[in-house]
Amino acid sequence: MRLFLVYNIFLVSCYSVALSQDSLDVVTPPADSSTIQLRIDQIIIVGNHQTKDYVILREMSVKSGSTLSLDQLEYEKNRIYSLGLFNQVELSTVPSESGLVNLIVAVSERWYIFPYPIFGIKDRDWSKLFYGLGVLHSNFRGRNEKLSTSLVLGYDPSVSLWYRNSFLDHKGTYFLDTRVSYSKVRNKSLIAQQGAANFDERHVYVSAAVGRRFGNYNSVWVSSGYEIVDVTDDPQASTLSPNGIDRFPLFGLGYIHDTRDLAEYPAYGMFARATITKFGFPASQINFVRYAADLRRYVPFASRFILTGRLFTDLVAGGRTPAYNRVYFGYGNRIRGHFKEVMEGENIMGASSELHFTLLSPRYYTFMFLPAEFEIWRFAISLAAFADAGAVWFRGEQLALNRFARGYGVGIHFLLPYSTVLRLEYAWNEVRRGQFIFDLGSTF
Repeated sequence: MRLFLVYNIFLVSCYSVALSQDSLDVVTPPADSSTIQLRIDQIIIVGNHQTKDYVILREMSVKSGSTLSLDQLEYEKNRIYSLGLFNQVELSTVPSESGLVNLIVAVSERWYIFPYPIFGIKDRDWSKLFYGLGVLHSNFRGRNEKLSTSLVLGYDPSVSLWYRNSFLDHKGTYFLDTRVSYSKVRNKSLIAQQGAANFDERHVYVSAAVGRRFGNYNSVWVSSGYEIVDVTDDPQASTLSPNGIDRFPLFGLGYIHDTRDLAEYPAYGMFARATITKFGFPASQINFVRYAADLRRYVPFASRFILTGRLFTDLVAGGRTPAYNRVYFGYGNRIRGHFKEVMEGENIMGASSELHFTLLSPRYYTFMFLPAEFEIWRFAISLAAFADAGAVWFRGEQLALNRFARGYGVGIHFLLPYSTVLRLEYAWNEVRRGQFIFDLGSTF
């Protein structure tokens, strides 16, 4: 995941300045607001100069004629904010001439198209820096379409072109996702490195997926693609083809159920994802299947407390697994307490739980000297206590409890503008050996 570190450092340095600005605090409904039911006459959207109305309406669970409780406004607001198109979203109600209420959705749009510098870390490892330049349009034609091209140098250089259309029709029922990329990836497998110097993998990848969205919370899709993996530097250790070049098609099927209120740092809802991916044809050297599942739950309770949990797995079946298709802890997935330890296998399973306490509820600060698309910044702070566990294993090995690495700890999480999360944490492993963690992005 690309992390715009220069931008984040700038945000942190400006945080003390922001605290001195006038805030536009989130309106909190009264404690008994859940008993107040309002019937909506119209939904009126203001401030969306670029974004089409139906893009916003598609994310809302209420429609004209629906009943609405005042404490549901926060959930609807966070769903709209999770589109990643707005700096600020506010919802309010006003009486209508019919005796019902009109729901006013006021948004402040982000800047959508710009060349941007790329500077970040790979695999959440600060020693693996990359940099480059990209051009992104995050709201092409005002339809929440994503169009991006990038050139990345440094660690794992790459060039890519990506396009996603969430509105193949005006109802947002069907979507399309396509990608073309070339990357030079440093080998991750510790086993493949034994007895030799490390080497690079060259990947050429083309894919397309078409899907259907059912209501607000469920999506299914089918995908196909083609990949070429060139590891001629060390063919015996990495590829299944003796010449060091694997060529194979991919076919996939996936499903997502997502009721989260805020994608970047949820406080309520559930996320479930399941995929099946077939690599290669039965008659080819590449012939295996991966089954992956990811389940997350977010439960608010008491005042300002949120209990979260995650369980995930990625299992392989069929023919041999090449080294470049193995799974790991210590790169993208981490176990806090074993944050820098690399664990390698063909299968993976992990579990995490966090208890969040909202120290500072989301607040908006206005910097009038900035352009309109950048002048409103959103901040929040949470305290967290967490526990992680996970294991990787190869086929033929037994999975037992003593194979699971474990860790636990505490931290403080900063929710910064443009959907950025900064985490400062301290974790202990099973033998109470501690480590400081500085990371970007929510854990799940």
